[in-house]
Amino acid sequence: MLKNYFTSLWRHISKNKVFTFINVAGLAIGMLACILIAQFVLHELSYDSFLEKNERIFRIQLDRYDKGVLSTQWAAGAAGIGPDLKSNFSEVKTFARLTKRGATLSNGDTFFREEDLYFASEDFFEVFSIRLIHGVDSLVLKEPFKIVLSESMAKKYFGQENPIGKTLKANGQTEYEISGVFEDLPVNTHMKIDALGSFISLEKLWNDPITSWNWDGFMTYILLEDEVDAEAFEAKLPDFVETKMGEEMKKYNAGMTFHLQPVKDIHLDSDYIMEFKANGNRQSVYFLSVVAILILVIAWINYVNLSTAKSVERAREVGIRKVMGGYQSQLVQQFLTESLFLNLVAVSLAAGFAILLTPWFSELTGRELGYQLFLQPVFWLVLLVLIVSGAVMSGIYPAFVLSSFRPVEVLKGKFKNTDQGLLLRKGMVIAQFIASITLMVGTFTVFLQLRYMQNQDLGVDIEQTVVLQSPSVTDSTYKQKYQVFKQRISDYTEVLSVTASTAVPGAQPDWNAGGIRRLSQGEDEQNQYRVIMTDGSFDESFGLEMVTGRDFSDEVTNEWQNVLLNESATRLMGFSSPEEAINDRIFFWGDTFKIVGVMKDYHQESLKKSYDALIFRYNDAPNGFYSVKVQTSQIRDLMATLEEDWKEIFPGNPFEYFFLDEHYNQQYQADQQFGAIFGIFSALAIFIAALGLFGLSSLTAIQRTKEIGIRKVLGASLFGLLRLISKEFIVLVAIAILLSIPLSVWIMDTWLEDFASRISLSWWIFAVPSFLVIVITIVTVSVHTIKVALINPVTSLSYE
Repeated sequence: MLKNYFTSLWRHISKNKVFTFINVAGLAIGMLACILIAQFVLHELSYDSFLEKNERIFRIQLDRYDKGVLSTQWAAGAAGIGPDLKSNFSEVKTFARLTKRGATLSNGDTFFREEDLYFASEDFFEVFSIRLIHGVDSLVLKEPFKIVLSESMAKKYFGQENPIGKTLKANGQTEYEISGVFEDLPVNTHMKIDALGSFISLEKLWNDPITSWNWDGFMTYILLEDEVDAEAFEAKLPDFVETKMGEEMKKYNAGMTFHLQPVKDIHLDSDYIMEFKANGNRQSVYFLSVVAILILVIAWINYVNLSTAKSVERAREVGIRKVMGGYQSQLVQQFLTESLFLNLVAVSLAAGFAILLTPWFSELTGRELGYQLFLQPVFWLVLLVLIVSGAVMSGIYPAFVLSSFRPVEVLKGKFKNTDQGLLLRKGMVIAQFIASITLMVGTFTVFLQLRYMQNQDLGVDIEQTVVLQSPSVTDSTYKQKYQVFKQRISDYTEVLSVTASTAVPGAQPDWNAGGIRRLSQGEDEQNQYRVIMTDGSFDESFGLEMVTGRDFSDEVTNEWQNVLLNESATRLMGFSSPEEAINDRIFFWGDTFKIVGVMKDYHQESLKKSYDALIFRYNDAPNGFYSVKVQTSQIRDLMATLEEDWKEIFPGNPFEYFFLDEHYNQQYQADQQFGAIFGIFSALAIFIAALGLFGLSSLTAIQRTKEIGIRKVLGASLFGLLRLISKEFIVLVAIAILLSIPLSVWIMDTWLEDFASRISLSWWIFAVPSFLVIVITIVTVSVHTIKVALINPVTSLSYE
C-alpha cells in the first residue's frame, strides 16, 4: 500500500511540477525563516543558562527616588547592600560584589588598556560556576593585590607561559600578582570580564571598608539557599531598607528600592546604569518569534490553499479509488503521506540552507550563533515535530476534503468546489495578506523610526570628530603634558579644535551625583544629576548653544568654582527660567559653586531617551576623552601623526581612538539589527504569500479556461477578462487591508512606546503597503489571466 501511495505521489508530482515546486518552495522558505529566527531566539533565551546555580543567583538592582519621583535606576548600585544582606538574612548563602575599574596593565614593555577589568569579592567563583584553569576558587581573590586573568588575556601578556605568580602593573603604579586563570566567558552571558582584581585591594588602596549605601557603582549578586522563595525574600527588603536608612532618607526626602533580578533574565530585561554591556530586548525577541510563526503559517496556508484548489483535478482519481474498494481512511493516509513527504523535503532543504546561511545570519544579528543549535538533540527533535505537525496542519484538511468526494458525482463530472471549501480558501488568503500587510507596516515603521532618530538635530555637532582615550598612566606632570599635546596638535591645519572631558556624546556620563541643591533650598529638596567635567573648549568644539550666561573659559581665574547647567537641570533645580539661574549658587558635595551659564538641551544619549539633567564642572585638564575636531580627507595620515605625538608625550599609554559619529550611532545598533531582520523576514513572508497567490491564480485561470473561451467568443475584451478574474482577489485583499490596519496600529504603537522621541503613524505608512499588495495581486493574477485569454477559443472550448 505504501508503495502505491508513493507511486501515486510521483505521478502527481511529475504531472504538476510547477505546483509542486510552489508548494515545496513556500514550505521550505517558511521553515528556513523559522529555523533561522529560532536560532536567534534560543540564543537570546540561553543567556547565563551555563551557570550551574543560575536558578538561585540574583542581582540586586537599585532604584533611587528624589521627592517620591524615580531619579535613577542602577545595575551597579549601593556598595554596602551585599554584606548587609549576608549578615542579616539566613536566606542569603553568599554574595559577590564587583566594580569596574578599567586600567592600563603592563608586563615590561607589553601594555594594553583593559576596559573590562573588575574588582570582585572573594566568593565570586562560588556564586558563578566559571571554571578556573589555574588557581583555587576560594583563594584566588582572598588576599589583597591579587588578580585573576581570563585565558585569552593570560595569553596576550604571557603567551604560552604559566602566568601564576607573575605580576602585572596597573596604571604604572600598583603591582598585582596573578593568582588564577579562568576560562573565557561564553558569548551567551550578560557579563563581560577579562580580569578580576581582589576587592580587598580597593579597600586597602582607599582605606575604606566600602560599606556605604550612598555609594553607587557596585554590582551585587546574591546566591540564595536551596528552596528559598525569591519573591518572598524580596518582599522583606523594604522593611530592611526602612530600618537601615529610613531616618536618613526622610531627612533628604529620598528613597531607595531594591529588586532581585534573576541572572537568566538580565540579558533581555535590563537596561540600567552601568550594565556590563548592551543587553538584548525581550520585546524584540517576541516580535521576531511572532514573525517566524506568521511566516510558517503563511507557508502552511499556501499548501492547504493549493492542495484544496487542486482537488478538482484529483477528483476522478479519488472516485476511481473508491469504486475499486478504497476506504476513506486509506485515502486520508495517502494524502497525509503526500503532505508528510513534501514537508520532509521542505524541512531538509530548510535545514541545509540554514546551515549555509548561519554565518551571514550571525553577522546580521550581531550574535555569535555558531552551529551549536544543530549539535543539540533537542533541535532535531524540534525539526521532527515541525515535520509531523506541518504535515498534519497543512495536510489534514485537504486529506479529508479529497477523501470525502462522492464517486458517482465525480465520475459523472458533476463535482465542483464546495461553497465551504471556497470560503475556507478565501479566509486563508485574507489571513495571509493580513499577516503580510502587518509585517510591511512594521517594516516601514521600524525603518522610519530609525531614520528619524539618525536625522534629527541632536543639538550637538558630532561630525568630523576623532575621540582619543585619555592616558590612564599619569603623574604630577599630567596637566602640563595635556596642555603641550593640545597646543601641538592644535597647530596642525587639519585640526579645528581640541577639548578634554570626562564624557562625550553617545553614552550616559559615568558621573552620577546626588545630594545637589541650591543654597537657598533645604536638604529635602536635593536631587541627582549627571555631571561632566570639561575644559574651556568643550562648548565651542561641539557647537553647543548657550541660552543665557557664558561658556567656560580657560582664561578665567578660579573657573573651577563655577558651573554650567543645561535647561533640564535648571527645571529640576526649581528655577522658573534659565535667566533666574545665573549667579545663583549650588551646594555640591560640601562645596559651593556659582552658576555662570545655562546651555540649551542637547541629546547626550540617543533619542530613545529624554534629555538628562546635566551639570558641567570645569577642569583645565579633565581625564577621560580628548575630542579632536578635524577637517581632512587624509585621515589616516593625520592619525599617524597624532600617534607619534602621543607616544612622545604620553609614553606607556596605548593610543586608542574612535570616531564620534560611529560611537553615537552604536546606540542604535540593536534597533538597526532588529529592523534589518524584521525587514528581511517580512519580505520573505510577502514573497511566500505572493508565491501562493501565483499558484492559486494560475489554478483559477486554468479551471476557468472554458468560461474565458466562451466569453471571448461572445465579445469580452481582455481588460474585461482581467477585471473578472482579479476582482475576486482584490476583494479579498481589500478585506485584509481593513482588518490589518487596526492590528498594525496596535502592534507598532506598542513598539514605539520605548522611544522618548518617536514618529507619528501617518496615514501613508498604511497606504503604501496596502497599495503595494494590491499591485502585487493585480500583476500576479493578470499574468495567468492574459496567458489563458490569449489561447485560441477553439482550444479553450475543448478544455476539460
